[in-house]
Amino acid sequence: MSANEKIRKPAVAGQFYPASPKALREDIEKYLAAAKADASAQRSNIIIAPHAGYVFSAPVAAKAYARVNKKAKTVILIGPPHRKWFNGIHVTDAAFYETPLGKVEVNREIIKKLSANPLCLNVQGAEELEHCLEVQLPFLQAVLDKFTIVPLLAGKVGAKAAAEILLPFMDDSTLLVASSDLSHYLPQQQARETDDETISTILSGKADGFMDGCGETAMRIVMEIAAKKGLTAELLDARTSYETAPQHCDAERVVGYAGIIFIKKDNAMENTEEFTPQEKKYLLDLARQTLETAVNGKEKPSAKPDIPRLAQNYGCFVTLNALGHLRGCIGNIEPIKPLYSSVIDNTVNAAFYDPRFNKVKAAELGDIKIEISVLTKPEPLENKSPDDLLVKLIPFEHGVILKSGARQSTFLPQVWEQLPDKVIFLEHLAMKAGMEKNEWKRAEVWVYRAVHFSE
Repeated sequence: MSANEKIRKPAVAGQFYPASPKALREDIEKYLAAAKADASAQRSNIIIAPHAGYVFSAPVAAKAYARVNKKAKTVILIGPPHRKWFNGIHVTDAAFYETPLGKVEVNREIIKKLSANPLCLNVQGAEELEHCLEVQLPFLQAVLDKFTIVPLLAGKVGAKAAAEILLPFMDDSTLLVASSDLSHYLPQQQARETDDETISTILSGKADGFMDGCGETAMRIVMEIAAKKGLTAELLDARTSYETAPQHCDAERVVGYAGIIFIKKDNAMENTEEFTPQEKKYLLDLARQTLETAVNGKEKPSAKPDIPRLAQNYGCFVTLNALGHLRGCIGNIEPIKPLYSSVIDNTVNAAFYDPRFNKVKAAELGDIKIEISVLTKPEPLENKSPDDLLVKLIPFEHGVILKSGARQSTFLPQVWEQLPDKVIFLEHLAMKAGMEKNEWKRAEVWVYRAVHFSE
């Protein structure tokens, strides 16, 4: 190593984590063992992990690190500057980062390429006392073999613009880590509610959704990159400092943490997202023909499409809207019949047998627009408590089924647009099924996803 190869020395060893290599490695191994990642679980190249003192945040961070792609050779670390404020993205001028577990080499080839971009700069002193990237390194040193790092601090910069800069470096051997805690110094209950909103934004992929976290920009950047790569967020753990270390924390001033990974959910939509424009047009034309023949008293069309996918069984809803208002909506949740057949039957049912509306008349046909929703097979949403359910429920993505005895009701994902608050959404769904509004807390919950297309 030449004399001009700068080493960024640890700033918070002995404060945020043990300064002793032996104690640090033992702690990391303990946290990772507790995370209990299934060996068959899908590995991730993009994660969000917290950066507080290990006694508070490491149990949550370990959940994410237990699921990273262990074959990664380059790690891009991006977090918030806590002590220096600037516009753009700070890039390091160090050749190595050091922790008690040893030195990690900086990928200077990537640093050089980034530095050529006008949004990237080196802010003198930005890294000296900064902890957000440093605390991630011992976990990386424990789970990866030889690797290089690209340490970045995101100042005031647009997430989309930053994502475009980093995206060319995201290949299968690159791991991207967004370092961020969530809400800061709120009372326990308020913190969990606030963090749930932030987590919902991440899980739903809503780029402009609510977010409260010191690394908000870093989290939005990885969301943008994950979306470009077709990845879906999965929550592994969410806790506050009071929940991880109540003996060291005041319940009136807590900090929130989440461990989140982004993975490819190949079967999440059972390929519904792959419907071609031709297939969508066929189904919408079929629904329109069915509506017009039914309203005019003629027989339903006899369709036998030569498109194989349309003969496969899917859950399906047909929604009729007239002048911007709901006019009828009927469907089958379970994949009990070929899709084309479901479209025909549900179009007739939505026009004639939705109990909320009178039958559609011929004079209305010109005002009606048809929407088709194709559903995945419903799956139970396992949860330990109402609070756990609220964390796991993904607005704008999950269609929800509530079951309690013989009573059952469902809302399609589109209903989140009218009822974006999770509790209000579930209360209305419970009342739709004839339950008390709070019965969602005890009911069986199933979820599905849907792809919609309309005229």
